[in-house]
Amino acid sequence: MTRAVAVYPAQMSIVLPGTWANIPLDDERATEHAISELLKKQVGRDDRLARLRRDARERLRAVAKDAREADAVQLALSLEILPGIPFPASMVIDYRPWLDAAAVGDLTLAQRLALQLPSGDVLDLESGVAVRTFVDTTMRQGTDDIPVIKLEYYLVVPSGERLLHVVADVPIECDPEIIATLFDAIVDSIRWFVERNAVVDGE
Repeated sequence: MTRAVAVYPAQMSIVLPGTWANIPLDDERATEHAISELLKKQVGRDDRLARLRRDARERLRAVAKDAREADAVQLALSLEILPGIPFPASMVIDYRPWLDAAAVGDLTLAQRLALQLPSGDVLDLESGVAVRTFVDTTMRQGTDDIPVIKLEYYLVVPSGERLLHVVADVPIECDPEIIATLFDAIVDSIRWFVERNAVVDGE
């Protein structure tokens, strides 16, 4: 199951596979309420799961705090990739300016993106030219270190004036290439609401 999610602050839509929850960021009480309701639904109230709920709440609060500080326009949490198949992941979307070194007008978009994220791979997507990195690492959850695949994208908006920044954390043990292919498709599904002046590569 997939569905297109409209992200009105970013004037775009994105297709998300499986089941995702959107966490509001404008109001801290609304954020906390959404996290509590999500934990009730996904974990339940069993006392034996108290530590799991506590660790998950701390992680979700930290993700929401980071997203709010980044002026994110979207925080989405994946619940299932298919019915009955859990797929934990978080995705934060915000806008970023070009770095000074990448703002030189006589470079192609691919060259500018390579300067924006030097360790990344440039992707020519239907949604625009993008650059992406991914790394297999660990993250702290409670007192434990758990494996996580971290992905970062910069996608050129149609006007070329700024970049859409997408960061995904996937805390599972899996082939990172498979996860990168999945999120490449998600980023490639982005469509813009407002028709803007297109950028001609190299101009």
